[in-house]
Amino acid sequence: MSHFDEVIPRIGTNSEKWDDVKNLFGTEAIIPMWVADMDFKPPYAVHQAFQKLLDHGIFGYSMTVPGLKPSIIDWLATRHGYRVDESAIFLNAAVVPSISMAIRSLTEKGDAVLMHSPVYHPFFLVTAQTERVVTLTPLIYEDGAYQVDWADFEEKVKQVELFILCNPHNPGCRSWTREELQKMVALCERYGVPIISDEIHSDLTMPGVTHTPLAVATPDYEAQIVTLMAPTKTFNLAGMKASFFITTNPEFQKKFDYEAKYTSRPELNSFGAVGMEAAYRFGAEWVDELRDYIFANYQYTKAEIEKHCPTVGVTKLEATYLMWLDCRSLGLDDKTILQNLIDAGVGVQMGSDFGVAGSGFVRLNIACPKETLQKGVACLIAGLKKSN
Repeated sequence: MSHFDEVIPRIGTNSEKWDDVKNLFGTEAIIPMWVADMDFKPPYAVHQAFQKLLDHGIFGYSMTVPGLKPSIIDWLATRHGYRVDESAIFLNAAVVPSISMAIRSLTEKGDAVLMHSPVYHPFFLVTAQTERVVTLTPLIYEDGAYQVDWADFEEKVKQVELFILCNPHNPGCRSWTREELQKMVALCERYGVPIISDEIHSDLTMPGVTHTPLAVATPDYEAQIVTLMAPTKTFNLAGMKASFFITTNPEFQKKFDYEAKYTSRPELNSFGAVGMEAAYRFGAEWVDELRDYIFANYQYTKAEIEKHCPTVGVTKLEATYLMWLDCRSLGLDDKTILQNLIDAGVGVQMGSDFGVAGSGFVRLNIACPKETLQKGVACLIAGLKKSN
């Protein structure tokens, strides 16, 4: 029995995933499989780091944990072949605020920002909120996987001042290949476009799939790349608010520092800092076990859908713990599909949340114990059958 099989009750713990279902779905009789939050405890070493801080008992202003950046450097080099100097690493509470800060630092109001579609919705929400123009290049969905529309990408990249990449891609489950990344960068370089690369899911590739950091794939363009990463998705530490970004460009660093004076780039809280260091120092074996567990969950879910709802397409899962189901054959709008799933007892996120190109798809979080997964998938199947 895997330790990931342990079912840990989360109702009544201020869990957004579990305690907000009535507000989100209109009923408490829901198995939540929506937001990117796992139902697993982090590695025991992280608990030990938290306990040591608790036992000391004083939570005043804190300095940066001395071993934090070295732990990041070691993790990136070992897991991804990404060699980074400490001077290029900057801490921030979360990835989305870093995206906002990068947009404000590298563009002006009214500038156009390019992103794939569908895509993680804060990309276009933050872009619009900062008074920039959202420019979408739709991905092509073929044979259960997304591909870049290179002609459209080149036409759009000519018109923008910044490109935001999701690598691995959320919600499309893709881990972009080195060749694909190099082709994207070649086009950005041709038209002088810098890149923000959100790589928060980089550690969560499935067996046989390797994550390639954009800066590793294209080292000659590294100065024009800002890489965003965090342990929060990998180790289920989103509540700790701990992330970092990497830029080797002195001019970018100055612009970010200038922007931070007006928006207050928050330092990591004490628990986020010690949790990040412990996870990166001691969490490798845990992550390897987690990836195998998630892949087994994917295989189970895929088999159940193919058996009971063969008209629903299952996107190939290369990375993340978020399955992407093609329900367009059902011939129903997202609102109707969602209500049928709610009535069946499962809460999901509809594809239209990720842009118009996501309409007709469902995003399903499978990072949960097998017992929870089996119950949730049974509800999912019932809801899909009702929609068929």
